[in-house]
Order: sequence, then C-alpha cells, then structure tokens
Amino acid sequence: MADHVDTIDTKVFIDGIEILGIDKNTIPIPDGDTEDKDTSTLDSGRTKRKGLGMFDPGSCEISGNKMSGDPGQIALQNAFGDRKLHRFQVNVTEAGEIYEYDAYVTKFNPGSENDTYKFSSKLLASGSFRLSTVFAGVTSIEGAGVGITYSPSNASSSLGTGDNVVIFNEATGITTDKIKVTAADADYIGISYDDGRTWTELTSGTQTTFSSDYWPTAGKLAHSKIRVEELDKATRFIDLYIARA
Repeated sequence: MADHVDTIDTKVFIDGIEILGIDKNTIPIPDGDTEDKDTSTLDSGRTKRKGLGMFDPGSCEISGNKMSGDPGQIALQNAFGDRKLHRFQVNVTEAGEIYEYDAYVTKFNPGSENDTYKFSSKLLASGSFRLSTVFAGVTSIEGAGVGITYSPSNASSSLGTGDNVVIFNEATGITTDKIKVTAADADYIGISYDDGRTWTELTSGTQTTFSSDYWPTAGKLAHSKIRVEELDKATRFIDLYIARA
C-alpha cells in the first residue's frame, strides 16, 4: 500500500495571514543549497579536494489569481514595499507537515494568464526552513499473552508520541500471541511481516493473531512494522519486535 498525499489543501501564510488564490501544485519552499569550496593544496595532485561552504537559503516564487481584497495578498504586497523579513508558513495539510521560514518579498507583480488577472511574487529566504510534523495518533500497542513485559513499559497503555520501537518480551513457553493496536482516529492500520512490501489490515482496538510463520523460535527475535494513517496527519511507522524467552 503506497502513500499518496494530496497537496490540493496546502495553505500558505505570511505573518499568520493566509494567502488565498494561489495556483494549484504550489508548495513555496526556498530551493536552498550548500555552496562548495576548493580545499586543494599543492600536494593534492591533479584532482581537486572539495569542502562544504555556507548554506545559501535560496528563494521561491508564488503566483495565483489576483484578489484585490484578500488580506494575505495585501500583506504580501505590503511586505514587498517594506523591505523587512517576514515569517512564512506552508502547511501541507494532508501530510501533517508545516514548513516555516523567514524571507524578504523581492517581487510582487500583476499579470495575466489565459485571460485571468494574476499576480507573481518572489521570496528570498534568510536562514533555512524549519519543519514540524504531526503524526497519526496511536494510544497503545499490546499483546494478549500472559506474562508479557513491554518496552517501553507504557506501550500497552499510553504509547509516547516519540516511541517508534515497541518490544514484546514474551514469557517462557508462549508459542503464539495476538496484536492489538488502539488508534481510534486512524483511517488505516496495518502490519507488515516483510519490511513494508505487503500489509495486513488491522482494526483499532481489536485483537488479531500474528502470522504463524512470523512467530520466532525460543530465544530468537522477530520483526514487523505497524503502519497508522490518519486524515491530515503524517503516517506513523512503528517497529515491533517479538522477543521470546
């Protein structure tokens, strides 16, 4: 099952004001790149030695339908005139990701395309962008076997947002178990026994028996992946290990 993240609901803000009318398929993130430098010395021979220089934050462009009364477009045009840094946010809504950076507005021009009143603007970034991500929520991951201990210890009751590895330490003599993932707001929950090539769907809060050929022999370890998808959140992947005594 492959990810498909729709960008049609992407929102762009300047100083907290949404800019409306932006063209589709637009994610205005500055195209920064790291400069290189020549670190060769006389004894380097005939081949240059290269090093990394300063990071150039780059620039990006925004275009869209000109809307004279839109507060976001008005703020963008005013930023072109004041020659000051402004805070931009790009919210890729369905991915649950927000990019944030500071930039100067170096261009704001009216125009026309296909008999439509348009605007175009250029942003010159100062400093690299910052990315924050909201992942799909997972309340707990637990087994049904008697005597299981968990790592982290709260996995079966209140899994932490940063916990992306869960271990079931199975008691001696346990030869099978069930998996229960609780994620009430999830649109899809799956488990993969082959490192993400194929997925078996799970239902939130419902116990499902592990695949018979997945269960490890005594003293061994088995690995699987849990996948949780939720609307307007980033897909969360959790590595699950079964450790048999």
